[in-house]
Amino acid sequence: MDLICEDSSYIHFTRTASSDKSSHYKCLKPFDQERKKEVLLPKWTKVLLIVLSVSVVCALVGICALGMRLSHAKHCSISVSDQYHNDTDYKGKFEELRVQYEETLGKLNRLNQSTGSALCAVHWIHSGGKCYYFSTVKMNWMQTRDYCVTLGGHLVIITSKAVQDFLVSEVKETHWIGLNDLETEGHWVWVNNQPLNDSMEFWMKRENGESEPDNWTKDHPAGEDCACLGHINGETDFWTDAFCFEEKRFVCEAPASV
Repeated sequence: MDLICEDSSYIHFTRTASSDKSSHYKCLKPFDQERKKEVLLPKWTKVLLIVLSVSVVCALVGICALGMRLSHAKHCSISVSDQYHNDTDYKGKFEELRVQYEETLGKLNRLNQSTGSALCAVHWIHSGGKCYYFSTVKMNWMQTRDYCVTLGGHLVIITSKAVQDFLVSEVKETHWIGLNDLETEGHWVWVNNQPLNDSMEFWMKRENGESEPDNWTKDHPAGEDCACLGHINGETDFWTDAFCFEEKRFVCEAPASV
């Protein structure tokens, strides 16, 4: 028996058996159309899959970034820790040096008390409770004044015959001393701003009566405003005034440690 299907797409039919042994027929869709119906997905499902894919990618990127930050933070924490330990080491070494310095200073003080003698720094000579430094280089007067200060002293101040004689015995050529009249011509003062005592001076005396200081201006109009021990000719047992820009050796003075 032929079965006519109302929809032309229903082109297959089948025969089924019933209990009364009569035959029944029904229209069927083609197999390919049934399979397409099963495979096709709704649009919202595709959108959901895209969103999920993007979310997964973002999550992976976030995990990578977090890992990099954690690695950087760990490196920084190690660097900070190393710096902290280095600072601690430096502080410890500084403290050790400070303790050694105090111990050494204490030993020197005890040595001074036990021997009753005063001590001077290396390259300084002790005399009459003071220390004297005789330079081996030459500078102008202003430079020597500042240099003696950096050594912890000042240009030598001569206020007694004993000091004058000691200096003369130690030098073989002219040396700067701490006497000048830079501010007021003829008014000589020491580097400690104390004026020269006229009863305790050792200026060079000439037979013709032209004694030092003479403020010689022939070679330079500013004149001679700084005092030195000795003369360029080699004598050292008197004072002369000289141009402050000349370079000479010098004598520094500092109190002796007791």
